[in-house]
Amino acid sequence: MLKKINYTKTLFYLLLLTAIGFGIYFYSSVFGHLIAGFVLAYILDPLVNAVERLRLPRWLAVLSVYIIIIGAIALLVVLFAPSLYEQVAQVVSVLQEDSSGAANPLVELPLLKDLHLFLMELDARVPVLDLANEYVKLMDILVENLVALPKIIMKNYSAIIGAVSYVGTIPLICFYLLLDKARFRKALFSLIPNRYFEPIVILSDKIDETVGKYMRAMLFEVLAVALMTFIALRILGVPYAILIGVIAGFANIIPYFGPFIGGCVAVLSSLIAGQPPIMIFWVILAMILVQQVDNNLVYPVLVGKTIDMHPLVVFFTVLAGGWFGSLIWMLISVPLLYITYTMIKETYLNFKMFKLL
Repeated sequence: MLKKINYTKTLFYLLLLTAIGFGIYFYSSVFGHLIAGFVLAYILDPLVNAVERLRLPRWLAVLSVYIIIIGAIALLVVLFAPSLYEQVAQVVSVLQEDSSGAANPLVELPLLKDLHLFLMELDARVPVLDLANEYVKLMDILVENLVALPKIIMKNYSAIIGAVSYVGTIPLICFYLLLDKARFRKALFSLIPNRYFEPIVILSDKIDETVGKYMRAMLFEVLAVALMTFIALRILGVPYAILIGVIAGFANIIPYFGPFIGGCVAVLSSLIAGQPPIMIFWVILAMILVQQVDNNLVYPVLVGKTIDMHPLVVFFTVLAGGWFGSLIWMLISVPLLYITYTMIKETYLNFKMFKLL
């Protein structure tokens, strides 16, 4: 005998699914904000817990951590803003020289000027090559793109404002996630059936410990590599040491390719500045030393052996990330793979231990 259909219950679930679907569609544009805020809260949570153990209310502990971070950022701005301003001013001066109708300023840089003279001598011997003119055309295209950069920024100002707004809302989302962590955790766990409650709580704590440790370790490694690169290049007198340090720090997230990107940027900066050729050797040596310190001291201490994936898997993940979404996906592909792998592995082991699989 067929069971009688409860139309009221069925209608309720259909309305509930419709509401959920509409909610997902309506809030889909802010999912990125929520994820970024969640990641930041994940990183800062141990620091907030440590401050809270000083017998401070949760809200005051979160606020204290924010004040510490804002103070540290303000200190960095005071220390490095003059150097950043000077470096930006140098770039602007190059663009102004070009817009004044003078000769291509890039060709007049010491190293590039020597290369231009070499190509002219080569053309004198083999006129059919005409390499010098092609070289100047290439430099003209490069400068045109640099000069057009402010116009591109003005044309896409709405997108830039949106990006600034995106970055500005993340700390606010993070603040409320940190403040109401216990409430969110209790609400989520209240939805779990009794049979799965204990294994899921244990699984949550394990993933929280492993993934949280990895994400915080990656952040500290970025800061360490950026600082070491800046100090090394500053000692050598390489221009734009701060900017190169930041680039090298974030690029270091990309396995295999990241250190190479940072090294190339450092060498290119030295070449464009017209430093002696021997300086290229010292720059390369400095970047190698930074990587040695990172690989043999910083990385083992911060990350340890948390990543247990074959190098080929990591290598192909980086390549696939590059093909899928360019540089951004190259940066996040390996961390995303590791987090997914950890969650699946811990879920399997935990559920198997409780004989749920």
